[in-house]
Amino acid sequence: MVKILHFTGFIKGVTYKTYLNDNLNRISLDVFDINKEKGYGLIKSTTTEIAYSKWISPKRSKSYPFHRIYNTYNSSKTLTIIPVIKDEGEDGDLDKIQYSTISWMNLLNIYIVLAYYETAKKSTKKNHLNKNRLDKQKFTNDFVKCQINEILAYHQSALHWNKNLFEERFTQTFEKALDSYDSISNQTGVIIHSREGLDKYLHKIKEEFEEFKNISLKGSQNASKREALTSHKLEYLVDGLKATFSIENYLGGIYYLTPDEIMFDNNMYVIQESKNTTKGSLPKLPDIKDGLFKLILFSNLDYLILDGKQVLFVAKLKLTGNNVVGSIVFPDASLEELEYFLEVNIKNFNKNQKLVIKKLALEAQNNQKLKIEVSSNF
Repeated sequence: MVKILHFTGFIKGVTYKTYLNDNLNRISLDVFDINKEKGYGLIKSTTTEIAYSKWISPKRSKSYPFHRIYNTYNSSKTLTIIPVIKDEGEDGDLDKIQYSTISWMNLLNIYIVLAYYETAKKSTKKNHLNKNRLDKQKFTNDFVKCQINEILAYHQSALHWNKNLFEERFTQTFEKALDSYDSISNQTGVIIHSREGLDKYLHKIKEEFEEFKNISLKGSQNASKREALTSHKLEYLVDGLKATFSIENYLGGIYYLTPDEIMFDNNMYVIQESKNTTKGSLPKLPDIKDGLFKLILFSNLDYLILDGKQVLFVAKLKLTGNNVVGSIVFPDASLEELEYFLEVNIKNFNKNQKLVIKKLALEAQNNQKLKIEVSSNF
């Protein structure tokens, strides 16, 4: 029987500096097309600029948007573009935006741009030929650009923008998305998911905005419990336990989160995200960034409570790969220890990987309550 720990915590605010972020390409808002641009970058107007990232699905675990948001996180003003719904056809998935996603962006001061898909084609993939599946879905670009233009001129917090956006525009945007999918279905001949259930979901949101939070947060909480019972094949688990976290902030938001594992070591709980590769010595950069982004909230916790008592804790990213000699933990390791670790692994890490490890040392050194370990998966 897997033992699951249930923690509660509080977070006043978030401060974090990234060191693995990419250089962002600049694009003028005049020519910006969300369907053609990279997954992240800088949008510039005549007077200012804003960093952006985009989601290809409202489901976090499916589209892995966090590494793209990570790349924008050092910018003074950031937005992220999220579809309210994605219907892949009756034989595919149907994903809806969750309030926990909104809460996460609120806490990290990231402006949300709501989007919906305007066009799509019947999937021609071999395993989809006889199925009702959609492919090559494209956002309505003008709808996205209009919101970006508003945010560029907006001088209040992302929380304020997001709150107004969902209270005043969400229902209308969701209905546009449903109408658009009806049109796509008629044009492509692809049968989509029944609108009846989605209309009921939307009706509940119309009745009371708080109900939207309840619907989605319950789902988020249940998802965190399910995830706590699941071990992924590529995770490198030592003697870790599974845990769920209910994190509150001073605005009253509740965030249900689940790390890969949690361990108890030297009177301290280690909240750990694990990234492993079986094809090299170091996981790929997007995976590393995804893990770091997930730890931003954990590393900014003001306190953590278990069974009614406050406990000591640290957030940790563990990176494991093939043939790594020894292990190193930042920021504990000295500069001399870092150089020695790279020297004994001179054949295991290429030039770019060595640079990544040095930047990881800086990230751990310059962010509180964060540790990063690099070691072998054997």
